[in-house]
Amino acid sequence: MLYDAEKKQDMLDTLNNRVSSIVDVCVSLIQEGYIPNKNKFNKLSWTTIMIGAFDNIDVLSVEQHNKLETLYNKVMTL
Repeated sequence: MLYDAEKKQDMLDTLNNRVSSIVDVCVSLIQEGYIPNKNKFNKLSWTTIMIGAFDNIDVLSVEQHNKLETLYNKVMTL
């Protein structure tokens, strides 16, 4: 089932921006001599997993689309 292309692209853009932000924060912390906590790495991991999921969302069923959107909303609140 095809997923709305515009919505898919919006979500991918948001996820990619979030990855960039997390990496920027981690780099800044490391440059200042701090070690980023595991929460930053968990956010980065889940966000990159979601990018892969949304890249391949067209092969999923409608029920799986809904579950993926729910997971997306949960990941975005981390």
